[in-house]
Amino acid sequence: MKQLCLLGISLVAISACAPQSAPPPAASASPAQQVGAPAGSLTNTSRAFDGAYDGSFVLNMSAGSTTLDCPNYRVAPALTIRNGLAQFQTGAGTFQGYVTPQGGLTMQSERGQTFQGQIDPYYVVTGRATGPSCIYDASWKRSKIY
Repeated sequence: MKQLCLLGISLVAISACAPQSAPPPAASASPAQQVGAPAGSLTNTSRAFDGAYDGSFVLNMSAGSTTLDCPNYRVAPALTIRNGLAQFQTGAGTFQGYVTPQGGLTMQSERGQTFQGQIDPYYVVTGRATGPSCIYDASWKRSKIY
């Protein structure tokens, strides 16, 4: 019995001194977390507008800027709204923000550009993206409900 007790204590002592493996790496953040806090309010949002939206048009409204500074786009990039959080991605960054229950939408990119828009009763989003030198008017229509 005494030998068994000594063996148990020895095993505990050895295991305490053994090198410990490093903890697993943290899971990478989702794109929504990587770009910072979205514009708007999580407490004042609605899932009524959730879905995938296809870009209808983009109009470059930038006065005096060259297309190198403010490129022309044929259509707006895909817009998604999940749990009231709207997002779309451009070469200038990822825009994100919460939709209000009335369909108002304000989004920001990690580079400081903003988008102000509205979703109408027919699930058409229209608005304007502005940055330091570029201004775009854009429109989307919902193509899929989440």
